[in-house]
Parts: sequence; C-alpha cells; structure tokens
Amino acid sequence: MFSLSHHRLTALCSTTFLLGTITLAAPDPAGMDNLSGPVCEAAAPAVKSWDFQKDAQNWAFIGGWSYSGDASAVWDAANGGCLKVNVDFSDDKDQSWSEIKLSDGSVTKASPIRVGAGISQASFDLYYDASQLKGDAALKAKLYASSVKDNVVIDQPIDDMGTAKAKDIPGTTWKKTHVRVIFEDKVTEDIAHLELSIVGYLTSYKGAICIDNIELK
Repeated sequence: MFSLSHHRLTALCSTTFLLGTITLAAPDPAGMDNLSGPVCEAAAPAVKSWDFQKDAQNWAFIGGWSYSGDASAVWDAANGGCLKVNVDFSDDKDQSWSEIKLSDGSVTKASPIRVGAGISQASFDLYYDASQLKGDAALKAKLYASSVKDNVVIDQPIDDMGTAKAKDIPGTTWKKTHVRVIFEDKVTEDIAHLELSIVGYLTSYKGAICIDNIELK
C-alpha cells in the first residue's frame, strides 16, 4: 500500500529541475542515475512536460500486454502531485515482459505535441516499493509514440531504470530513480499518440508505483 505521509512526500518528491523552465546550474550527478546515451552539458527547455501538481493531466491506464491484473492511474496529492499507478503483477510473475500502458488522452491528431526543432530525449521520476523486487524481479519501461502522419516515431524499451543507484526514501521501503533515455533518432514529426508503459519482469509487484515530472526534450 502507498502509505507515505503527506509532509514526507511533499519534500521527497521535489526535483532539482523545475518543469517548463531552464536552469543554468550544473546538473546534480545524484539526480542522473540512469542515462541512456550521452549526457548533455546544458539543460534544454522541455518541448512538453507533465508535473502532475494539480491533476493527472489526462493520463490514464489504457490497457496491457501479457498483463492479467487490474490497474488504474490516478492523481495523488500526497507527494505534492504525481501520477499514482496501481498495479498487480501477481498473476504474471513468470512473465519476462508484462506491460501496463499509460497515455495522455489529450494528445491526438487534432491536438498533437508540436515537436518544433525535434525531440531527442525523454525523462521521468519513478517511485516504487523496493521491498517487492526480490531476486531477479525488476521494473522496466517503454516509450511509444506515433505521429500525425501515422508513423511510429518512438518505440523505446527501457531495460535499465537505474534502480541499482536509486535513492532510499528514509523511514520507508520506497526508493526513487530518475530515468532518462536518449533516442537514437530525433523525433521530427508532431506526436499524435504517446504511451509510457510500466513493465514487470519476473515480479509479483502489487500496489502503487508513482510517476512524476515526465519531460520530452
């Protein structure tokens, strides 16, 4: 169960970079636990971001792949605002890829994400109960997007979520990891559909997982 106190999570879910702004400060190495690709020397403004400070910003559970349990995605105010995803991988503990798909329903062909000069990376914060990941069990992720031209422009599995370097949340069994992935090819077509999936790998994880500060740059 997700039972961290309001005041504890408000402090712990704060991040170094404020969404929608540019920071000139040097990145905090401790906040860059999982990098896929070269590290940018300067922070760039986000093309699109979701900070979940007030609501779920149209994100919802839209289905699964090789997933048998129930799932939901709801806004949670307990940590200053995040997307709380309730999962149940208990019937899929022998699966090496059990996928829960989340999507922003407001992103459509009629209202796409305008990529401007292009999108080359994505990042988000992940909060999870580490006590539920034992042995080879792991959480992975996947980013998927299609364009207004019906082309698949992102199809990026994320096998390493940086959990080996995740930060402990004092007094709890929870941990936080910052995930960032650099795309091999820059996205140059406006995005009409976007998915972020949580993937269970040989895990019976049941309960809440929190996602915060999603950014496309």
